[in-house]
Amino acid sequence: MPHLEYRNFDASDPNFPGVNDEHPGEYYRVLVEESKVEIIEKLKELREQIDAHNLRPWQFSDLHVIPFSQHLYQPLLHLVGDSIDISPVPLDKGERRFVEDLKQYYESSPALLESKELYLLRNLSKGRGVGFFEAGNFHPDVIVWLIYERQKYISFVGPKCIRKIGAQDPKIQFYKSVKEIEERLGDESVILISFIISNTPMQEMKMFWGASQREMESWNILFQKDEAFEYIEKNVNEIISCIVAYRAEKNDLKPLSEVWAIVHSHFFCMGAPCEL
Repeated sequence: MPHLEYRNFDASDPNFPGVNDEHPGEYYRVLVEESKVEIIEKLKELREQIDAHNLRPWQFSDLHVIPFSQHLYQPLLHLVGDSIDISPVPLDKGERRFVEDLKQYYESSPALLESKELYLLRNLSKGRGVGFFEAGNFHPDVIVWLIYERQKYISFVGPKCIRKIGAQDPKIQFYKSVKEIEERLGDESVILISFIISNTPMQEMKMFWGASQREMESWNILFQKDEAFEYIEKNVNEIISCIVAYRAEKNDLKPLSEVWAIVHSHFFCMGAPCEL
């Protein structure tokens, strides 16, 4: 059984683009043909925005920039096609939609997040990001934190196509194995949760797996296309339900509005300069 332990995030974590043995100190590395002068000029403009801490939603040609204040570094990039080469690999379509939907939900100031703070980190792939041997070396695409009274609620989120994945696949069943990992680690201050955000239509998966929507939701599978904005609120509701269950177990009956506290400075680093 592999060794697992909790550790604090800091600016040296390989999930941050600036931590790069091949190109130390760089963030995104963008390769463009010299003949594509217009793209190069636009990238220079983007870098000026970042240096001036004036990052805005930005698009040119196939490249999209997604600023989100709650992500642990800025910006996130999405690329359509292969007109340029970007390292680390930019968000794919499903990841981009999840981040943009979560951003829209967060910025709408929903009641569920009142007096609470939320943070997320794009989890890089093998060799740099957080992976789980127990789930077939599954590397969730996004890690989401909520912090409450020294409790850390950590969600591992995988926006993906599940059309060709069986219901018993370790990635699908990770909602159960992540709780076994939580128990093995034995730290009562950390609650682990896993979600699959399917961009395969719900009806298709009902037929393929012979499972109802309620059954799939009990496996923490939410549907990006069918539920539009609702799947984000379901995601947050599931995390909140874990908080309520934990408080009930500990006989903590105070209203949620009175007991939220944010303790984040010692488990990840924010505010590092962002560069292209």
